[in-house]
Amino acid sequence: MSNSRSGVSHLRDYNIKELYDEDCADVLMVDKHLLDPRGVISKYKFTHKSIWCAELIQSNPISNLLSFVGRTVAGTSNLEHWAFVARGTIPGMDDMVAYFVAQFGGDDYIPTVEELPNNPKNFHALFIEGDKRMAALQVCSTKERSAVWVKPGVVEPNAPRLILGPVPALVDAASTALATDILTHPGGKLKSRGFVPKNWTTMRAKSLKELNDEMFKSRSAGKSYDLTNNNCQHFAYDLFKRVV
Repeated sequence: MSNSRSGVSHLRDYNIKELYDEDCADVLMVDKHLLDPRGVISKYKFTHKSIWCAELIQSNPISNLLSFVGRTVAGTSNLEHWAFVARGTIPGMDDMVAYFVAQFGGDDYIPTVEELPNNPKNFHALFIEGDKRMAALQVCSTKERSAVWVKPGVVEPNAPRLILGPVPALVDAASTALATDILTHPGGKLKSRGFVPKNWTTMRAKSLKELNDEMFKSRSAGKSYDLTNNNCQHFAYDLFKRVV
């Protein structure tokens, strides 16, 4: 696993408890061994989907400079990490909310459906019950870059421009201007605790298992991570389009 972009930590590439003084005990990895002693998790139906974004940190200083210029001049950047997020409730109990967070990183490998039985290090999504902020913290990069936002008007990634390229076109800037913050920097502050309809796209109700199964059918499954042709944006976009 790990659904962290670093592929090292079971949650993120940094310690959320250390940075934010919060416990991640309720962030669960989704797999066939996910325990549900209360019989509650299986009752959730996920009816809304979104792509949440955070600044993508690169070791390449030129890439980071372009990211800064893009955000400063055009209000957008090629250097965005994308995560697929779904929101669910228990039917008849709208106050019981859960989030499904799936993201793909450099050291991750997503097995295909056929490979799953023999893959001891399955790729995992995350299940977060009730805590919207904690769901968003799984997406952001570091304490110094704790903003998370919704990707408006989701369009297919243009591979050559994902990581390194010119300042994005004005159409991208206009799209980003319509984005809604989930977390704001500094401190990863939650913008709104409630349900914000404009941040979500409706989909047919799916169980946690159904959502999880879709990851292994995605176009990113069975292929190594590639910075320009098979990265976090390709995975999140494909899952967003696949789950209808």
